[in-house]
Amino acid sequence: MKDINSRMIADLEPVLKAMGISLVEANAAVVKQVYNIRLVIYSEEGVTLKVCEDVNKVVRPRLDLLTDSRDLSLEITSPGIDRRIKSAREYEVFKGKYVKILTEDSNDWISGVIEDSDGEILTLKIGEDKKTFPVSSIRKGKLDYTMEAR
Repeated sequence: MKDINSRMIADLEPVLKAMGISLVEANAAVVKQVYNIRLVIYSEEGVTLKVCEDVNKVVRPRLDLLTDSRDLSLEITSPGIDRRIKSAREYEVFKGKYVKILTEDSNDWISGVIEDSDGEILTLKIGEDKKTFPVSSIRKGKLDYTMEAR
């Protein structure tokens, strides 16, 4: 299934980017010969029902071709307000957002705004300072919307 997940990301990401939408995650599972596909999308303007409908109209035919199946179930969702970061590429998607990370060498959560990420190094703005972390040293990361209102 990893192969289909990476193919979905490679195929859908440029299409969604042209719509102003980031593909956060793509997962596929086959249950009783039916492809169950889940896409997590993000937009600076928010993910509304209309955005999900538009994405469905654009990606469904592509997924039919990609999976070589017309028998598929498609779920399109937003990342949620307290999303757990699951891959290094997500730090780039959520650039400018508050995040909490737990590193290998610390037992305390570190909070800051994602300043930059290239998939290997994450730069957080913590107060007035900028601090870098190797992504490989991050044990856990999650969005921190409790800081967005401040």
